[in-house]
Amino acid sequence: MSSSRVAHVTRIRDPHARHASTHRRVLGAAAQLLDESARPDVSVPELAARARVAQTAVRAHFPSMDAVFAELYLQQVTALPLTVDTSAPVADRVATQLSAVALILADRPGLAHASTAALLSTGDPAVAAARARIAAEVRRRLGAALGTGAWPEVLDTLETLFWGALLRAQSREIDYRAMAERLATMVSLVVPEDDD
Repeated sequence: MSSSRVAHVTRIRDPHARHASTHRRVLGAAAQLLDESARPDVSVPELAARARVAQTAVRAHFPSMDAVFAELYLQQVTALPLTVDTSAPVADRVATQLSAVALILADRPGLAHASTAALLSTGDPAVAAARARIAAEVRRRLGAALGTGAWPEVLDTLETLFWGALLRAQSREIDYRAMAERLATMVSLVVPEDDD
């Protein structure tokens, strides 16, 4: 009375999975290459070989090496957890957030050199898009640290302060750890004291 039924299983492929996998492999390979040298000169062929993908795949995902480096820094920034100690003074909360973003580069001179130089480049829409997303993440962190009711001018000033500090570190005028310490002092001069 029972009939045997045959089930046909169709494998559903996620068209974005392969794209995301290649993207991750390229960024992972770029991170490795940058960590191996303080002043890297990474080429597309070298990156493709390390990522084990075709050079055309690298170029399909990233129009330039600057775009790779900018995206790599963006990945590092967005991976940071965002925790704010609301019992701490506002200036301390802000300094903690800015220091966390700055210290990503402290022990990674290759990433520091490549990503900061990339972010300063102009004319590459992919870099501009990554820079805008990094700026939005920095703004989000500052907004969370400042809390509601913060003056927009204070937020703008803190953003400018942060990007200027990164530029100084890129020029090797100051290292990233010393810059993170100075950020705390600069923030205390900008952020109004808590009302008790």
